[in-house]
Order: sequence, then structure tokens, then C-alpha cells
Amino acid sequence: MSKALEIDPVDLIISQYAGFVGQATKKYLKTGGILLCNDSHGDATLARFDHDFEFIGVMGMDNKIINAEVDEYFTLPKNKNIDLGKVKEKMKGPRYKQSAENYLFRKIK
Repeated sequence: MSKALEIDPVDLIISQYAGFVGQATKKYLKTGGILLCNDSHGDATLARFDHDFEFIGVMGMDNKIINAEVDEYFTLPKNKNIDLGKVKEKMKGPRYKQSAENYLFRKIK
């Protein structure tokens, strides 16, 4: 359960090992704002398939943004379909062909 916050819209939301923070707080993120999250609880997966967000890259090991050739980050082995219901139920991101510690999304709506 989440409670409403009395704050103005923000430019950045960070979600690290905390559940579906991106979904719970996206109304507080400005259009054009950035969600930086991991996928330990499926937060990055939910953002990737949320039409309010655009996947713009990942943070590399050297904390540099990688935004080229990022299609494999949300592709399952054998190109299986992603079950968002299962992600929400288990609160765990799937094992993709390629993973990163942090994912970056821009709010577009």
C-alpha cells in the first residue's frame, strides 16, 4: 500500500531493491524525467513494458550510460514471452539474455 505524497513533480526517481517504486511514484515524475532502477523485484521490467516510459539505456560497470545495442536487455532466452502477471506476483525480474545493475527510463507521458 502506498500513500500520496505532498510533493511537486521531480526530475529523477531512483528505485533500488525496493519493489515497484517506479510504478508507485511515476505520477510524481515530470514528463521527461528519469527513472533509474534495477530489476531485482521486477521494477525495470514493469517500466520497460509501461507505455508511460521509454527505455533509454543501462548503466555500465564504469557508471557510464550505454544506450546502443540494448535490445537484449529485455529479451528472454529462446525469445519466450514475458509474463508481467508473474513478475508482479513473484516480485522478481526474469532472467534475460543480458542484464545490467541499473536501467534508465524516460517518462514520456
